[in-house]
Amino acid sequence: MANPKSMRELDCVADRIRLNRQKDKRPVVILEGPSDKRILQRSFQDQHVSYFVAGTRNVALDTAAQLADWGEGYFTCVVDRDFDDVVAEAVSKNSSVHPYENADLEAMLAVSKTGIDLISELGSLDKIERCGGEAAIVSRLLELVTPVTRLRRASFENDWRLAFDAVDLAAKIDKKEMKLKLQSYCISLHGASRRSPGPAILEKYAVGALPLRQEPSCPRGSTPYFRGRDFLAVLSVALCAFCGSKRAQTVLPDSLEEALRLAGAYELRTTAWGAELLSLLQREAA
Repeated sequence: MANPKSMRELDCVADRIRLNRQKDKRPVVILEGPSDKRILQRSFQDQHVSYFVAGTRNVALDTAAQLADWGEGYFTCVVDRDFDDVVAEAVSKNSSVHPYENADLEAMLAVSKTGIDLISELGSLDKIERCGGEAAIVSRLLELVTPVTRLRRASFENDWRLAFDAVDLAAKIDKKEMKLKLQSYCISLHGASRRSPGPAILEKYAVGALPLRQEPSCPRGSTPYFRGRDFLAVLSVALCAFCGSKRAQTVLPDSLEEALRLAGAYELRTTAWGAELLSLLQREAA
């Protein structure tokens, strides 16, 4: 059940959309945040769409559920899938929910041509060739984030509420060997999380010694499954030595995320996911 604050936000967003609909008949897209709005506006700039930013994923999904309960059929809700089962449940009940592929938008773009282009543009040609090319670099970086992916799912399944944002993943990467210092990462994650079961248990989940009830996966087939920001944190390290010669301050994860979204906006429309969103928008406009 939503808390009182989110219920107030839900009433505000859902009521605002329905009120706006009285004079604005464009299809509606409900989003989590303003950055989602910017990239979709660039991707579908020729489409007449009304965007509403909900602020959080839960509010976006609750707003979509409320509109569906009211019998409104002119909207699409675009959200991250993340590592829980919330979106899967929402999709099963509401065909207007259209999650990004993989865990989130950044992950979807990272495994697309945009991710390859980002490495090509920011990396060193000689180092990229020695590593076997951009695709080989992407595969190597995804191997590094796999243990973090398992921990994110384990945190949900066991209600540990691990404080991932409190630990700098980039600082836990051995720059020379390009390996995750897993023990150190688990110790730091444990120290930042009040409900952690202990670093030893975390490490066992991370390497698969303790199995998850369900491996995180994308129903659309995008693999491997991961959080885009985790990938960008590792890429920021790689661009400083492994596959590039950048200064750390010039390739911070936030900067890489901005570059990925900017470059990916023009490819997003050409993906299967983008084609489906375009179909939904056109259906709603009919």
